[in-house]
Amino acid sequence: MPAMTRLGKRDRPGHSPLREVFENLRSQLSRLDLLIGILAILILASLLIGFHVSPIPDYQIGDIASQEVRAPQDFAYEDVAATAAEREKARELTPILYEFDGTLAVRIERKLKDAFATARKILAERRVPAKGPLAQGQRSEVLAGLQESLGQFISPNAMPILVEQRFNPSLEGSIIRVLDVVLRGYIVDDQTWPQFLRDQRKGIRVRDTASQSERLLDDANIVRNRTAAREYMRQFHLEFSALNGGESLQLLGFMDTFLVPNLFYNQAESEARRIAAASRVRPIEVHVKQGKIVVRSGEEIDPAVAAQLHALRNLRRPRSPGGQFLGFGAIIAIFIFGLWRYLIDYQARRRNLRRQILLVLLVLIAQFAVVRLLSALAAILGERVAIEAFRAPFNLHYAIPFAFGAVLVALLVDINLGIITSMLVAALTGLFYEDAYMAAYAVLGCLAGISTVRQFKDRATILRAGITIGLVNMAAILGIDALRETPLALSDTLPKVGFGFAGGMLASAIAYLLLTLPILERVFKITTDIRLLELSNLNTKVLSELRKKAKGTFTHSLEVGTLAEAAAEAIGANSLLVRVGAYYHDIGKMKKPEYYIENQEDYVNKHDALSPNMSCLILASHVIDGLDLAEEYGLPQDIRDLIKQHHGTRIMHYFYRKALDSMNGRSQEIDEVDFRYPGPKPQTREAAILMIADAVHGASRTFHEQPSPAQLQGMIDRLTDAILADGQLDDCDITLREIGLVKEAMLNLLTGRYHRRVDYPGYDFNKIQEKPGRIPVPNPGSKHAKAV
Repeated sequence: MPAMTRLGKRDRPGHSPLREVFENLRSQLSRLDLLIGILAILILASLLIGFHVSPIPDYQIGDIASQEVRAPQDFAYEDVAATAAEREKARELTPILYEFDGTLAVRIERKLKDAFATARKILAERRVPAKGPLAQGQRSEVLAGLQESLGQFISPNAMPILVEQRFNPSLEGSIIRVLDVVLRGYIVDDQTWPQFLRDQRKGIRVRDTASQSERLLDDANIVRNRTAAREYMRQFHLEFSALNGGESLQLLGFMDTFLVPNLFYNQAESEARRIAAASRVRPIEVHVKQGKIVVRSGEEIDPAVAAQLHALRNLRRPRSPGGQFLGFGAIIAIFIFGLWRYLIDYQARRRNLRRQILLVLLVLIAQFAVVRLLSALAAILGERVAIEAFRAPFNLHYAIPFAFGAVLVALLVDINLGIITSMLVAALTGLFYEDAYMAAYAVLGCLAGISTVRQFKDRATILRAGITIGLVNMAAILGIDALRETPLALSDTLPKVGFGFAGGMLASAIAYLLLTLPILERVFKITTDIRLLELSNLNTKVLSELRKKAKGTFTHSLEVGTLAEAAAEAIGANSLLVRVGAYYHDIGKMKKPEYYIENQEDYVNKHDALSPNMSCLILASHVIDGLDLAEEYGLPQDIRDLIKQHHGTRIMHYFYRKALDSMNGRSQEIDEVDFRYPGPKPQTREAAILMIADAVHGASRTFHEQPSPAQLQGMIDRLTDAILADGQLDDCDITLREIGLVKEAMLNLLTGRYHRRVDYPGYDFNKIQEKPGRIPVPNPGSKHAKAV
C-alpha cells in the first residue's frame, strides 16, 4: 500500500518530475538548515582561499628578465639533460648477456659412446677378429652394415679408420677427451663473431643455461669462433699417435662436425637489463635554497634558469581568489550535503541530528582557522627567523594539529562521524597546500587519533592519543620523504619529525581543552566520556542517596554495571556508557524502596497485600520516577534513555500469572498490556545489553545453592531467548552474533562470582543461629523473591 500511495502522488496533476528531484535533493532540509549550511560554506571557503604567493613569471630561453625572482622556499628540480646522459651511460656500462650451453659436450659424449658401443656390437655379431686386416668382402660387408646403422652420425671418411681400429675404447676415450677440452671452451658462430668483438668492449656476462649461474667474461681468449676452434683441436693430434698422419687428419675432420657454437647472444634480456639499469638511475636533482636569486632583472634566461623557473611554477601554481572560493565552496557543499544524507538515511535513530551537524561544522571552522593561522605564522617565521629548521615553511606545517578536529568529533559524537570528518580535513588540507602528501599526512594523523580515543576512560587517554598521533606523524614524514626521494640527512630529517610529533601533542591538547568546556555539552546536549567519568563516581549526590535509601538496589546496580560493562566490551559497544547507565537505571526505586525485594530488610513482602494490577503499577513507576529524578539531578539524555529503555515493554510475568489465577483462568478479562512496562524498547546496543544484564543478575539471585556453569548457561540462554521472543530487541541494531558474545561475557563473570571457596575451620556459616525475636527468613528461591 505505501508503494501505491507514492505512485498515486506521482500521478497527480501538477506534480512534475522536476519537483520530485527537488524534493529528493532537499532531503528534509529546512530553510534554517540551508541558511546554516550556506554560512558554514562561506566561512570555510573564506578561510581556505588566498594562501599562495604571487605567480612566477613565464620566461622562455633567450628572454630578458623584467623582474628579480627569488626562491620562496627550498626546492629541487630535475636536470632532464643530465639525467638522460647518466641513463645512457648506465645503458652503455651494462654488460651484454651471452648464454653458454654447457650441456653440449655431455650430449655429444653420450652420442659418441652410444655409437661406439653399437659399432662394437655389430662387429661382434659379424665375428670380426679383434686384430688384423679384413678380407675385402668381409670389410665391404662390415662397412655397409655400419654405414646403415651409424651413417648419419659417423662420416664415410672416418668409418674405415674406426673399423680398422675396431672402434676400440682407447680411441673412443681419446676422441671424447679432445672434444671435451675444446667444447668446454666458448665457441661463437663465425657470422656473429664480429658482433661479439664489439660487445667485448662493452663487457660481457656469460650465463650457464644448465646451472643458471653467471660470471663476467674477463678473459676473451677462451672464446673462439668455429674456425679458431678447429685450429685449436688440431693441436691435439698427438692423442691419435697410433694412427698415421693421413688417418689422424681424416679423424680430426670427422671430429670437426661436433664443433658447433655453444655461446649465443641473448638480445632480449640484454636490452631489458640495459633498460632496467637506465631506470635505476635516479633523476639528477638540482637543489635551490630559499632566498636564492634565481634570476636578476635584466639578465638573459638560459636553460638552467628556465628549468628553475619551470620548477617554481609547478611548485607554486597561482590561482585566482574567485576560482579558489568557488572550488572550495563546491567541495565543502558536497561534503555537507553528503554528511546530511548519510545521517538521514543511515543514522535516522540518532537524536538531535541538526545539533550534531552544526557541531561538526563548528569543529571544521575551528580546525581550519587554526590551520590558516599557523600556516601564516610558519611563513612569517620562515622569513624572519635565522634558525635553519624554520627556513622552510613546509617543515613548520608538520607541526600544525590537523587531527584535533576529527578527534574532537569522535569524542563528542561518534567514531563514524570522526572518520568522515577526517576525510574532509585531509581533502581540504591537500587542496589548501596543493600537496597530496600533506593530505595523506593529515588523514593518517586523524585516523591514528580516532583509533586511540574510542573511549575516553581517563585523562591518560588524551595523552596516549597525542603520542600516537605524533608517532604516526613521524612515520608519515619519513614515508613522504621516501616518496619525494629526499636525501636522508639527520640535520634535515630530525627537525621535521620533531615538528610532526609536536603537531600530534598539540592536536590532543586542543581537543582536550575544547572537550572540557561544559558549554559544548549544554548547547549540543552531548554526553562526553568526561561527563560519564564524573557520573561514575559513587559519591555523587544521587548515588549517595540511592545507597542510603535503597541499599539492595545500589548493590544490584553496581553488579549489573559490572556485567553490562564486560558484555559491552565483548562486542565493541560503549562500555563506559552502559556501566554508568547501570548505576542509575533503578534510581526511581528510591521513592518506594520497600516495594522491591532487594530492599526488604524485614522480609515482609508488601505486594502480598496488593492486587496484581496495583503491584504492576508500583513496579512500573520506578521507571517514570527514575526519569523525574534524572531530570531533577540533570543527568544527560543518554542516561535517561537507558533508564526508560532498560525494561522495554517486558511483561511482569509473576503478577500477570497471579492475576490469571485470581480470575480462575478467565484470561479474556485480563489485558496483558496492563502488566507491561511503559517502554520504549531498547533503541541502542547499550540499552539491549543493560536489559539482558538486569534480567540475568536478578535471576542469578534466585539459585538456592552454588550453581554450576551449566546451570548459569541455561539461565542466561532462557532469559535472553525470552527477551528475543518478546521482540524487545527489534528496534536496536544488535546482531545475534553479538548477543552470543554478550551471553558468553556474562557467563564468564557469573562463573567467577560463584566459584568454590574452602570452608573456614570451626565455622559453619550455613547454620542459622537463632536469636530472640528473630523473624524467619523466607527461602530466597520463593515466589516472592522471584517476582520482583
